[in-house]
Amino acid sequence: MRIAYFLNEFPALSQTFILNQITGMMDRGHEVDIYAKYRFSSEACHAQVEEYRLMERARIFSDVPRGGVRRLARVVRLVIERGLWRSPLLLARVLKGWGHAGEILNLRSIYHVLAFADRPYYDILHCQFGTLGPLVLKLRRLGITDGAIVTSFRGYDLTRNAERNPRFYRELFVSGARFLPVSQSLADRLLEAGCPEDRLQILHSGIDCSRFTFTRRTRSRDGETRVLSIGRLVEKKGLVYALEAVANAHRAGRKVHYTLVGDGQLKAQIETRIRELGIEAIVTLKGWCNHDEIIRLLEESHLLVAPSITAADGDQEGIPNVAKEAMATGLPVLSTWHGGIPELVENGVTGYLVPERDVEALTERLVRFCDEPGEWAGMGERARAKIEAEFDRERINDELESLYAQVSQVGG
Repeated sequence: MRIAYFLNEFPALSQTFILNQITGMMDRGHEVDIYAKYRFSSEACHAQVEEYRLMERARIFSDVPRGGVRRLARVVRLVIERGLWRSPLLLARVLKGWGHAGEILNLRSIYHVLAFADRPYYDILHCQFGTLGPLVLKLRRLGITDGAIVTSFRGYDLTRNAERNPRFYRELFVSGARFLPVSQSLADRLLEAGCPEDRLQILHSGIDCSRFTFTRRTRSRDGETRVLSIGRLVEKKGLVYALEAVANAHRAGRKVHYTLVGDGQLKAQIETRIRELGIEAIVTLKGWCNHDEIIRLLEESHLLVAPSITAADGDQEGIPNVAKEAMATGLPVLSTWHGGIPELVENGVTGYLVPERDVEALTERLVRFCDEPGEWAGMGERARAKIEAEFDRERINDELESLYAQVSQVGG
């Protein structure tokens, strides 16, 4: 099969779960291309991007030169290089059908066409986030590309967009071949938004269990409990509440060190809060790390804290992938009753759950965790077993490949 993957940005370090799907289909012999709205700006690069030479398969819609003259010159060059001059009727149809004069005048619509000009048509058009579905549907209707549209929903793309504009996905629900929420909680929201039940299928994001070595957690010789959080520094991650809990545990006499991996719009606020709480000595801000370093940090830690919340704009998690990776190493997870997280973390069995924004409950659970190292190993063993049984990428990619075969035969 020929498969086109559509992403918001590429190559994003935090989206290993998407790379697992892409490389999984390549390993199974399928032809894969990648289209992204934006280029992820980072010097670091995921090992799979280099190993599979994915940048050679990727085209970025936003790679548009600044300045009208340079932009026009590049359009002319690409029209010639990619043979679009052989299809003037296609270009005319696109310019007529795009609908927004601004998109035509700044040549962005032409760049969308050029991304596909010398690429084949596809069996599958897989939108990795729901917000990309309407764009891909438009590209297909204009004859720029073709294929059955498969759309994944991972959290914000439903909890935020559907509530802001309930009609946002109406046309996609009519024409899409499959809709793949990553959790039951998102499946319920999709049904409420009008998604056809017969084309809805829960498909978890998988992880490569073979990359994660199980480690039995025990108390460190120095008595320190190493606590870790990984994620974008945005409101829905709830990291300010983790800082409060760590500070409270420290004041209660527990020897803890908190490492926070990630970057984002709340970085300055988090740095300020660390100073206000007086916990600079026990908090390390790492910024973005490559996946190998993240695995090392997971293996060296005693507890992952993922205190997700519903943001002011309605943004929610599906099931955080980092929690799966943590559990695959045998790392217990302290999280919240939020989104699809209870589908992954079973309270008191594979981790702990507390109410959103409840600093007191988060603190109490963190303190008890520090005081009960005898519970760590058993919880970690059960966590690893859960991931192997339900979230291993090979099993999930087998399921995805079968789904692709079904919808491509139907014709989307």
